[in-house]
Amino acid sequence: MASPQDLVPVSDAAGPGEAHIIASMLRENGIEAFVFDTAAQTLQWDAPRIINPYLVHVQRSDLERAQQLIASNREASVDLDWDEIDVGEPEGEMSHIRGDREDYEDRFTSGIFTPANLFFLFLAGVAIFAIASFLKAINVI
Repeated sequence: MASPQDLVPVSDAAGPGEAHIIASMLRENGIEAFVFDTAAQTLQWDAPRIINPYLVHVQRSDLERAQQLIASNREASVDLDWDEIDVGEPEGEMSHIRGDREDYEDRFTSGIFTPANLFFLFLAGVAIFAIASFLKAINVI
């Protein structure tokens, strides 16, 4: 027979962080909530989480109230589109940093340390290592 103190899942989450945030919100509203996330669950790939998601549990007696709190919290949450928000210009010690895309492209696509140059430098290092290993294997060096 089901007891009012039995733990039942009230919500699932995409990850342990989201599950603990939901549980924290429920605790702040007087509902004891539990998240059982183990190391094995944390190390799984994304696909097994579909089968075994991160669940927030509450006592059966608190289930309806917890569902209402979660629903109202999701309705009250605001999804911001940061592209539409003017955050102003940086002030203080960060004022020299600008988010100008052209400046970024100028710094990282010209000069010595371009991605292509770094790639060829990496390939040269691999080739030198391979040649040195070969020469050592045939006792030349």
